[in-house]
Amino acid sequence: MNAVVVDTNVILTAKGMSEQARDECVTACQERLNEIIEGSEKVVIDDNWIILGEYIDYLEDDDSTTDTRNGGHFLEWFIRNYENSEACVQVPINPSADGTSFEELSNEFSPFDSDDHKFIAVAVVYEDVYQQKATILQSVDSQWYEARQVFIENNLIVEFICEENIRYLHERRKERRQPKK
Repeated sequence: MNAVVVDTNVILTAKGMSEQARDECVTACQERLNEIIEGSEKVVIDDNWIILGEYIDYLEDDDSTTDTRNGGHFLEWFIRNYENSEACVQVPINPSADGTSFEELSNEFSPFDSDDHKFIAVAVVYEDVYQQKATILQSVDSQWYEARQVFIENNLIVEFICEENIRYLHERRKERRQPKK
C-alpha cells in the first residue's frame, strides 16, 4: 500500500482556511484527503506525535470539523485511526540537539521553515525503515515549490496537489524579491 505524509497546509486548505488557495485548490485538497480516507494510502506520522499534535491543534481551533466536505472530516477520521496500522504508520524521528530540526535531515533543508522539517524527516525515515517512498502532500506553500530540485536531489517525492495555484504563488513571490528598477 502506498504511503503519504500530509502537510498540515493540505488540511487547512481543504477546510477553506488558506486565503491564498483558489476554489479549485480547496476542492482538490478535499478530494485528495477523501482518497486517503477511502483507504488508498496509509498516512505516515512521527511516533512522538509532533504531527498529530499539530493536526489536533487545528481540529480544536475550528467548529467546522464535522463538515464532511472539508479537511475536518479527514482530521476526525485520522484521530480515530492514527493507531490503526491499516491506516497509519508511525516512525521515529530525532530532534536535533538545538531543537530546530531533525537529525535525519541534510543541511540542504536548513533554510526551510523549521515547522516543515518534521514532514520531510518522516518521509526520510519511512523510506529508510520500509524501503518504500512516502509521498509528501503539499498544497500552497510556495517555498516547497521553489525547493523542488532539493527534493529531487534527496530522492523525495512531493505531490503538489494545487500545482497551478502554487506555481502562481511562487512566481509572485519571486517577482516581489526582485529589485525594483
